[in-house]
Amino acid sequence: MKHWMTFGLTIALSALLSVSFADGDHDHEGDIHLGAVDGVAAVIEPEELAEPPYRIRYTLEELLPGLFGVDVGWDFHTEEGDNHPQLRRVTIQQVFISPRLVGVIEGQEDPIFGEGLPGTWTLIYDPNDPEAVHQHIIFATDFLPSENNPLIFQFRLVNAIAWDGTVLNDSVLYTLEFVPEPASLLALGAGLAGLVRLRRRGGKS
Repeated sequence: MKHWMTFGLTIALSALLSVSFADGDHDHEGDIHLGAVDGVAAVIEPEELAEPPYRIRYTLEELLPGLFGVDVGWDFHTEEGDNHPQLRRVTIQQVFISPRLVGVIEGQEDPIFGEGLPGTWTLIYDPNDPEAVHQHIIFATDFLPSENNPLIFQFRLVNAIAWDGTVLNDSVLYTLEFVPEPASLLALGAGLAGLVRLRRRGGKS
């Protein structure tokens, strides 16, 4: 049985716990806002991801012992003064994802991003339920990366349709990086130091 099949069960549990992330995100601050620039699908916010080198870094939290994750919110961008978003629909297409990293839609059971997983996720705006397009992906892993060697998720925006029905060109490549929170690094360092001490003691006669 593949590692992903068992790990997927763990991620399902983390999705149930992810409500704690969403509770503090009602203002949508920090979400990835998707829209259009000059006929091309694009990330509009946050600025760090919207501009070259199109890369942003997230800090992983420990969800459960040995399981680390972070909530990433997604939404359609609406210009100030408009009563509708820039997009009607768009597909987030996975281009690359680090081994042992997966992404699951909050509240769902099966990951959609990860090695050997579907790797595509389509958001569609419903005028009768405008908030439905605002969703969350929980990126999670059972592997603790380092600051210098983060886990990576790269994606493009494809098959996008603007509000006026215009078919948009595909976006540039965007990169999300995932690193551990400092507390996790300290705990890991303390654990490694403990192992070294035990080995040294064990080597003494």
